[in-house]
Amino acid sequence: MRRPFPPRAMVGWARELLRKIAKSDPSLGKGLARFGTWQSLAAILGTGWLPLPPRASAGQARVIRQRLRELGAERSSDTPWADGQPVHLRGTCAPLAAGRGSAGDLWRATVVEDADGLWAVDEGEDFLLRDAGGPTLVLAARGRLTNAERLAPGDDVMVFGLAGESPDRLGLLAGPHGRGGFVRAICSGKSHPLLVSVIRRYDQGDDAPQD
Repeated sequence: MRRPFPPRAMVGWARELLRKIAKSDPSLGKGLARFGTWQSLAAILGTGWLPLPPRASAGQARVIRQRLRELGAERSSDTPWADGQPVHLRGTCAPLAAGRGSAGDLWRATVVEDADGLWAVDEGEDFLLRDAGGPTLVLAARGRLTNAERLAPGDDVMVFGLAGESPDRLGLLAGPHGRGGFVRAICSGKSHPLLVSVIRRYDQGDDAPQD
């Protein structure tokens, strides 16, 4: 998927607005911290996850505060799985293809420039997320890798998206409801793109976010 990369001036304006809003409530900073850099934050500006208002009115600031709380909240493994509702999971990603192991990337995100300007390009494939609640199918269509250039099997990630179900063609579920049933899935919505954020190890210098 290819989309225009927000102009630097717009990202800078949004950064100052978000800092001002977060300063009024320090707990909101956790939502911003999920994305590590302002470049990764640009991946969600103007989407349903974090609307970008044309001006900083009191009503718009309330909406942004609510979105930052959602982005910063921890999800309990026993939260009901309601179709179409926003959810976020933390787990380890694995390829769907049997025997693939650690070979090849699950996702690549790049910024390219041409005569028409800067473009963000996401090339991801569906993958399996394993967490305390069991396996979840992550559907990559229209998704965004927010804070890394690549996603590899075995990486720990935080995934934001909309809850749903998908046919269990791979037999991920145990027992009589296995192959032929449905497995829980997380995907993009019309205005809420799937967001995949790599949980980085800060003891590795080349993995540390750069502002």
